[in-house]
Amino acid sequence: MIVMLEEPEAWSLMMLVSAVAVDNADLSDDGKEAIRRWRSDRPEGSPALAKLTDDLNKAINAHLDAKFLRRVKSKGWYETVKK
Repeated sequence: MIVMLEEPEAWSLMMLVSAVAVDNADLSDDGKEAIRRWRSDRPEGSPALAKLTDDLNKAINAHLDAKFLRRVKSKGWYETVKK
């Protein structure tokens, strides 16, 4: 399985996660401001957002690969199987 977020999807995910963190996490005012600055440094169409999108895609797919690819011993041999 491969997941590929596009930049608008990554931007929406970033906005949602950062908003939840700012609104619901027990953060200092400086911490909340740091999150807001980090988010404002990644506007739509920016190179920083393109890098974030690439990094998100790599992280999500690495997690999926680790979750669904397994080494299984069968008849004395180890095989890589997908679940």
